[in-house]
Amino acid sequence: MSENELNEEFEKVCLEAEVPTHMPKRVQVGGRGVLVAKQGGTVYAVDEFCPHKNRSMRYGILFDGEIICPHHHYHFDLETGRCKSRCAPVHTYEVRVIDGEVWIRP
Repeated sequence: MSENELNEEFEKVCLEAEVPTHMPKRVQVGGRGVLVAKQGGTVYAVDEFCPHKNRSMRYGILFDGEIICPHHHYHFDLETGRCKSRCAPVHTYEVRVIDGEVWIRP
């Protein structure tokens, strides 16, 4: 992917070094709140709000490839967005890490 294609299709949101390993980092992508998470050396991005009660997961815990909603403890897979319970999935975003910068496709 060329630099122009990257700039047109993705938004630079932060540096990879700014993403903690046990909590997500909140960023803005296309005017929406998005959580950036790092697990096992991979960077993921999911919608900020849990589909269960539309509450922010900004202070959710990251564990074993999942984000755990701090309000009702629903577990969402960081890669697929699927919920282990009966809750709807959370939206996931395509992420690229280039030269230490995190880029997300809105």
